Amino acid sequence: MSALCRPSRLQARLLTRCAALLLSLPSAVALADPWQFEAGAGVISQQQVWKKMPAVTSAIPYFIASNGAWRLGFEQGNLVSYSFVQDENFRLYAGAGIRDNGYDADTSLSSTLSDDPVFNGYQAPDTEITGSIGMRWYWFSVQLAQQLNEDRNAQVADLALELPLYQHSSGFRLMAVATASWMNEDYTQRIYGVAPGNQNLSVGRPVFQPEAEVNYRLDLRVQYPLSAQTVLLGSAGVTQLADNLQQSPLVDEKRSIDAMLLLVYRF
Repeated sequence: MSALCRPSRLQARLLTRCAALLLSLPSAVALADPWQFEAGAGVISQQQVWKKMPAVTSAIPYFIASNGAWRLGFEQGNLVSYSFVQDENFRLYAGAGIRDNGYDADTSLSSTLSDDPVFNGYQAPDTEITGSIGMRWYWFSVQLAQQLNEDRNAQVADLALELPLYQHSSGFRLMAVATASWMNEDYTQRIYGVAPGNQNLSVGRPVFQPEAEVNYRLDLRVQYPLSAQTVLLGSAGVTQLADNLQQSPLVDEKRSIDAMLLLVYRF
């Protein structure tokens, strides 16, 4: 009987320690540097890879808050991150957030969907809760994000190179970012695959179970300051889908394209 009680006692101790840590965070942050905020809004236009998916344009909010090692706000899929090491040229961090890259994403701000019959009765993947660890060194960055919910093991590793193309003393900047995203088998099957219980041959949706693959992405980003506290951010990017993933019955495009424009106020 005592052996059966040990796991629950251990869990109780762990939960108590975690609760104490979380309760101590506000007071620890309050003693740190003042909060810095970035808030704004803009528009994003996307042409996704799904069959007969029309281009979608929607309004989006933007918010980032930082205090010492802590960052809050949606950034690289993280809603919150903590930097173990941070200086001008190096950052080592861990984060937690969400990932929702499948068809008919729950977190999408647009209700526009494809009218292709292949999606009739299709069970879209749920939003993933993720934990991540990452590093940035000068122009290089790498991040590994792991799914935490639903007892799954979907993983994505992003390796990125940021190249400054032009910079002016006024603060105007133009950058190119090249990214390779390795996705394990659990992730590719979740987003692009069709499980046996999700197939429907009458609408052209056979079973499709891809292996691990790599997608490549290229972004152009621009930063244009309008005042000391207001900046205009723009980006345009294209993601090349791996050859095998292009064979998915859900897909009819080789690449996705998106563009974004944001007006941000810093305070």
